[in-house]
Amino acid sequence: MEYKHLPLNTLAKIFGVIEDPRDIRGLRHKLLDIFILTIFGLLWGHIDFVNMVIDLRYHEVFFTELLGLTNGIPSHDTFSTVFSIINPKEFMECFIQWLVEINNTKGLHLAIDGKAVRAACEKVYSKRVPILVNTLLVETGICIGQLKIADKTNEIKGIPDLLKWLDIEGATVTIDAIGCQKEITKLIKEKGADYVIPVKDNQRIMHQDICLHMETLIAEQQFESELAREYEAKGIKLATPISDKLDIHQTFETDHSRIERRTYYLLDDVSCIDKIEWSSVVMLGMVVRERQQIHRNEDGSIIEEEPSVETETYVISRHMKAEEFAAYARGHWSIENSLHYVLDDALREDRCTARKGHAIENLGLMRKIVYNLMMLDPNVKGMSMKAKQIYYRNNPNAICELLFEFVPKSR
Repeated sequence: MEYKHLPLNTLAKIFGVIEDPRDIRGLRHKLLDIFILTIFGLLWGHIDFVNMVIDLRYHEVFFTELLGLTNGIPSHDTFSTVFSIINPKEFMECFIQWLVEINNTKGLHLAIDGKAVRAACEKVYSKRVPILVNTLLVETGICIGQLKIADKTNEIKGIPDLLKWLDIEGATVTIDAIGCQKEITKLIKEKGADYVIPVKDNQRIMHQDICLHMETLIAEQQFESELAREYEAKGIKLATPISDKLDIHQTFETDHSRIERRTYYLLDDVSCIDKIEWSSVVMLGMVVRERQQIHRNEDGSIIEEEPSVETETYVISRHMKAEEFAAYARGHWSIENSLHYVLDDALREDRCTARKGHAIENLGLMRKIVYNLMMLDPNVKGMSMKAKQIYYRNNPNAICELLFEFVPKSR
């Protein structure tokens, strides 16, 4: 195939510019051919190069006609070597360029979270589990970036590096509590974005101060509301200044003998925190989660138990309502429930043992490409991940369209 005649913004054209780091002497397979064959293998559901190559060789006639292969299907060692030596920075730049048309983050929710690749850790006691920090556009379900770090403790250093890569202007960024760092919040604001970040043990004193501040106001608000109701029954309307500034939203869920109530409190009084150190914080949030697990006696009667209660506080950089705050707090976990779940369940990322050179980040990015294709392809919309893999296995020309014709657009 003549790659030079492809549309400029197709997957094959954009990734075809990656520099081949291999010695040109004895080179038997084009870098882009290896990239394309890997896309086929991953979309078919393969999780290792050994079995992927076996399957690709059963379709060698098809690929020879498609790509003009002169030396057949590469060996699994060739695939492994290529992805261990490709420059991950250059690979990431191409990935971002491919998604440029849907990478308009203005007004969208950007979730950032780290994910362990446990099987890639060498079986030695002192070795650290590598982490891929991923970025998800929650509304579209598209992964727009990743960065490899040594382990979870280095996520604090890795998140700023990832943010510097990405165009996040106009977005609202959520990170788990490890991202509650002054430098990170400052960088987010400098790049024209906002944040909703939980405060936990890494900022223990600030968490305690926010809890005390919020709990005091909540108690005063409850007293104020009760008093206002009493006077309203007498035809007298009282001013409620505390209720006016403390916004509250509540949700209930019942599932599998479990009842959960979440109460979201939002306050624009940030006097309890150090505004010199946290100058961009304009609102404080608190979530109280009450979970009641229903257990029954042998006769079917309900056992009375105290519900478990968890309290989480947040720092927020722009004004919003409690219902919107709730959407960001809950929406952040879509990166776990959609992206990370698919990477492990369908693409078996956590079982990948590749760790030589740059293999972890390069293969991680290949899985993000495949994940995004399955999310963006209108032909497989609504299918399960397994059904999508079956579809692509039986429709190789559909993969060709994704590689050589399809331009990603947010849906």
